[in-house]
Amino acid sequence: MSQHTKSAVVLLSGGLDSTTTLAIAKQQGFRLQALSFRYGQRHAVEIAAARRVAQAFGVERHVIVDIDLRVFGGSALTDELAVPKNRPTEEMSTGIPITYVPARNTIFLAYALAFAEVIGAEDIFFGANVYDYSVDGHALVWVRTAQWAKLMPIQDFSALNEDEYQTVAVDPHTLKLEWRRVTGRLRHRTDHKRCFCIRLERGLEITITEDHSLFTMDPATASLVTVKGSQILKGMPIVVPHDLSDVAHAWPGELPFVDLRDLPCGSESLYERSSIVAVNGYLTDRLGHTRIPVNFPITGEFLYLVGLWLAAGGNKLDSRDSTLRLSIGGIPGAVKALADYFHEFNVAVKKSPTHDDDYTISSSVFAALFRYLGLFGTAKNGEKAFPSFFWSLSQRQRRLIIAGLWGGDGGQVFKHACILAQTSHRLIDDTFFCLSLDGIFSTLRMGPHAQKFLIIRRSQDVRRFTELYPLRHRTKRLAYEARGEVKGGDQGTGLWKCPGLWDRVASKLACLRVVEIRETSAEWMYDLAVEGAENFVANGILAHNSGYPDCRPEYIQAFEGMANLATKAAVEGRQRVHIHTPLIDLNKAQIIQRGIDLGVDYALTHSCYDPGPDGSACGECDACLLRLRGFKEAGVADPITYRTPSSQ
Repeated sequence: MSQHTKSAVVLLSGGLDSTTTLAIAKQQGFRLQALSFRYGQRHAVEIAAARRVAQAFGVERHVIVDIDLRVFGGSALTDELAVPKNRPTEEMSTGIPITYVPARNTIFLAYALAFAEVIGAEDIFFGANVYDYSVDGHALVWVRTAQWAKLMPIQDFSALNEDEYQTVAVDPHTLKLEWRRVTGRLRHRTDHKRCFCIRLERGLEITITEDHSLFTMDPATASLVTVKGSQILKGMPIVVPHDLSDVAHAWPGELPFVDLRDLPCGSESLYERSSIVAVNGYLTDRLGHTRIPVNFPITGEFLYLVGLWLAAGGNKLDSRDSTLRLSIGGIPGAVKALADYFHEFNVAVKKSPTHDDDYTISSSVFAALFRYLGLFGTAKNGEKAFPSFFWSLSQRQRRLIIAGLWGGDGGQVFKHACILAQTSHRLIDDTFFCLSLDGIFSTLRMGPHAQKFLIIRRSQDVRRFTELYPLRHRTKRLAYEARGEVKGGDQGTGLWKCPGLWDRVASKLACLRVVEIRETSAEWMYDLAVEGAENFVANGILAHNSGYPDCRPEYIQAFEGMANLATKAAVEGRQRVHIHTPLIDLNKAQIIQRGIDLGVDYALTHSCYDPGPDGSACGECDACLLRLRGFKEAGVADPITYRTPSSQ
């Protein structure tokens, strides 16, 4: 250990977390300056513990500040409110607990900042600990701003520029789905944690850390209850929002056109015969055979042919070919629809001389357009995806693409189910979520040959699909309409097995059972903080987000940013304040093990929210129960005394 000449201010409560944090600061070689608070807390015995710890670690200066947060109250620690006792772990992790002291950490950090500024310290150590996270970076979340709304991987959302964002969450009081403001986008390193891929019936999947919670339910009271990844069992019901029609208003208007001004950039090297140029508001090849508006109109016919292309066409991602090829001869009306559309642009749709079902469209302009819109890719390689503007369309416009895709690719009714099959799994996933915006809850399932199936089975969902999605394939449409009239089978899965919850939330939330749990690993995982909600929808599953709001990483980051705007030394560029939270992503067992490795004597510490007159811990409050569980999981005996014999 090298000795710093620099001092660090350590917030020291005398508890398990702050003592371990002090040990880490010492191990890193800082000169220790400790700061404790007598703020009117009922567990003032912690001040004695802080003094013991400071003396044991050779703290150079230990300042104890007197403030009185009882004048505000609002917490079981400072007011005449009962401290919760003997709560199960699931209940502890639901909501912000009554033991949260409003703005306490903000006040403490402000004092620490003042202390650090006076002594010239750049480093503040704070034992914040929040470990209820995270979901896999590929999990799809709903995101909207004032300008757009879309479904996107949470890792992509995390990388977006600063802006006002909202996501879809469940109001904890009414259990209604709503758009809520995102107050933090978090990324955590998780290669040291156990992770689990949880698969539900109907094919929904989500990957979470051992600490992250999903929601199960109490069927008697229709209340939501959290369950951590490490505690999820096969057969357990998990809450899913199966009807997102309440939040579909995020796309009120039609997308009239796509701006193609950037399309010519880089097209010179793509095609041998000609490249794309802009002339008087149009894009054309150098011979001028085909012209399309720079503000390219998004018509119903174009959206339909995009669906057909996704079903029956494809060019390799790296293709330099200016010919688009589709196998549409067996799709009723498809050839005429394409011929009529492309005729307007002086482009011919030609039949292949070698195969009756194959047709070609030779146009460098349209080949460049399809590439620009992200439509290149082949079914064989599973590369197909909806166009880049898909989530900018209105729901009505998206239905036209899906109708073209389904008419060109979906099978007939098979075993009373309507099935869409694709090796391009993102097409299936996006279709699933698009259908959910219309209240159509389908099933996802893996099939043979790397195919993924989307299955509409319930008669009410089939009826709604045929009402909203304009299938031009007459035979399929008639078969689907007939299936929609068949009654029965609507309550055949766990989705319908909680009448209390079903009635309370007007059919927008329900449960699916866990069918598979696979242990996995991930280097990075992601989380969202959502205003007024301790949850958000990820991969169609309700994911949890809880804990003290002033222990979260985004809060620490925001305070550090503020601190460097508020100190003279930082403004003058002489030094910046750094807030260290070395325990932020550790659970209690990991914190205890870290402290033991550093030689911490936990007999000096105190954690109880409701200690007895002799300073003994109750063994029943949240803090005691979490501490006891941490020592048990770490395989170490807790050295402090508890009043409850069963705690020993």
